[in-house]
Parts: sequence; C-alpha cells; structure tokens
Amino acid sequence: MYLKLRWARFFTLAGWNWKLSPTPGFDFLVEWPGVDSDDEVRHSLLVRVCEKTHDALSIKHYELWDVHFAYSSAAPALFGDGPKNTFWQMTWGGGGGEFSLSCYGEVMNELWERAAHD
Repeated sequence: MYLKLRWARFFTLAGWNWKLSPTPGFDFLVEWPGVDSDDEVRHSLLVRVCEKTHDALSIKHYELWDVHFAYSSAAPALFGDGPKNTFWQMTWGGGGGEFSLSCYGEVMNELWERAAHD
C-alpha cells in the first residue's frame, strides 16, 4: 500500500493528471503532457504497481499483454519501486517503443525522493 501512495504523491508532484483506475487489474490512470518540444500529444498509462525490478517488469509486461493492447490509447504499464523500475510500451510520434521513467532524466529520481518525504 505504501508504494501505491508514494506513486500517487509522485504523480501529483510531477503535475500529471491521475485518478484511481476504472479498469480492473490496474491501480492508476495517469495522463501527462508530452515531454519533447515537438510532442504536443497527451499520453495516458494504465498503471499497475508491483514490487519488481525493471527487468522483471519487462518480462512480465510481455507475458501479460499482447502488442495490440500494449499500444492502445491508454498503454498498460508496470511500476515498481522507483522510476528505474518502470516499464511500458506506447506509440510516440511516428513510432513508439519501450519506455521507463528513467528515460526522462534525473528529475524523475528527484521527484521520487520528494514523494517519500514531502
């Protein structure tokens, strides 16, 4: 439960829109603005929180969801303990791929630390 609360605080500190997920099997529905200067699309994730490492989350993601669901409008995501332990696939611009919050720089780690203490 603590991990879910910390993620909720993280989303709030990041300024992302989030709510408890209406979809069974997921904890949060999260939406945030594009992070690239040429990316004006808002992105949505269906987040399931589980205490696993990035590698374990990656393997589990492929076991749980086929490519059609993985690239749906609200992409399924697995979030573990901190930004480096996150994994999802989504469309982005003219393509897409695999993502983790660690892709977005040190600011994610700083927000994660603040989420534990603020």
